[in-house]
Amino acid sequence: MNKETMNQLYQYIDDNKDNIIKDLMAIASIESVSRDGDAVKPFGQSCKNVLDAMLKKGEEEGFETHNHEYYVGSIKYNLNKEKRLGILAHLDVVPAGDDWTITEPYHPIVKDGYLFGRGTGDNKSAAIAGLYIMKAFREFGLPLRNNIELLLGTNEETGMKDVKYYCAHYEAPAFTFVPDAGFPGSAGEFGRLRYRLISNQKLSSDFADLYAGSAFNIVPNKATAVISKASAIDWKSVPEDFEVTENEDTVTITAPGVTTHAAGPERGVNAVKVLTAALVKLEGLRESDRHILEFLDHVNDDYYGTFLGIDNTDEISGQTVSSGTVLLFNEGNISLLNDCRYCVTDNGDRLEENVRAKAAEWDYSVQVEEKTYGAHLDINGPVIQTINRVFQEYTGVTDREIRIGKGGTYAGAMKNAFATGCIYSLNWGEKPDYLSEGHGGAHQPDEFVNISNYIAGIKLLMTMILAVDEIL
Repeated sequence: MNKETMNQLYQYIDDNKDNIIKDLMAIASIESVSRDGDAVKPFGQSCKNVLDAMLKKGEEEGFETHNHEYYVGSIKYNLNKEKRLGILAHLDVVPAGDDWTITEPYHPIVKDGYLFGRGTGDNKSAAIAGLYIMKAFREFGLPLRNNIELLLGTNEETGMKDVKYYCAHYEAPAFTFVPDAGFPGSAGEFGRLRYRLISNQKLSSDFADLYAGSAFNIVPNKATAVISKASAIDWKSVPEDFEVTENEDTVTITAPGVTTHAAGPERGVNAVKVLTAALVKLEGLRESDRHILEFLDHVNDDYYGTFLGIDNTDEISGQTVSSGTVLLFNEGNISLLNDCRYCVTDNGDRLEENVRAKAAEWDYSVQVEEKTYGAHLDINGPVIQTINRVFQEYTGVTDREIRIGKGGTYAGAMKNAFATGCIYSLNWGEKPDYLSEGHGGAHQPDEFVNISNYIAGIKLLMTMILAVDEIL
């Protein structure tokens, strides 16, 4: 595409900045946590609501829309071409969580050049970006070689059953951009093993409850134990930064952490580990209880699953990560849900075997809830090399590599899919200095998008799409 046309496209995005933010605020105001539903609305009423809203918006803009049984929706710029080039975003979000300080999670606001609200960054921003990219292409009547289709998922955060259903019943695009990562992008996905460790023995009556976390892919920032006052446990010796509340018959002890995405657990502090590390040191703890808790403590000794024998690294993709994220108590038995993302040359079957063996040593059972195998595109192939060239020409940055992603995006669930961004910044991770640690990021309280970086990211994503359209 010539420089004059590209400048016109960029100006179109600039001219529509206010409309882009208005539309993102509208969609971000819809609570859309994916939940178990029914035959009509498979992921619950809220995901049905948000998909209805986006499809209505697509219709109002004059595009062709399709509802694939409320698993996935699509907004299509149909040029009657043989192939489709996809943009795949998700409309579901993680639970709001606690400790929001700037605004309520579903009342998005603009402040100091930032848009705050749940889903503004992950990943409703990608849905609106895709819509305006298609509008820009149509505005200037570009001679595209492929139809452009915006696909809208509703279950990315809790298993990706939406896209798995879509791929089983419909033909995927010839190539798909998944703007749910960083630029320049990821040419593949780590394997995934999500597993629950369940104690075969019950904790004693000294414990009334244990809990932490709400979603498997979020490192929790709080973990709580409820201990009977009649026990011999010296609960008064817990660390000073723990929150301790005395009740009539029990004491509630809450350990602090720093929440983050489970794809990068080293960026946070796992509150489950903080809690178990303190509990196993308490005087008066029964040895049977100590044994049960020590296992969970060791599971989170590091972020790589070393204790379970699943740590690994390779040159293609990097380091395996694993974190215990959701702690539950059920009539004395405790369970810990773990999120593991393993390097692409490893094998999920090997990991499962090692987890089961170590768990059995400590009298724990294992339930595997998800197991997928890593995959990657040809980094040296023409499509990935074209994307890399566009990124370097647009940004002038030459030291960012296209890697294999840990984020667990849709790119791992659809063939010929490439995870990239729709928000561009030279200083990824920068945030307002009035936000405290553990605030502002995806899956964190006070989630935000930098508006200038968002507009720049839309332009960069649009440029990548046009370049791939020319060679696909």
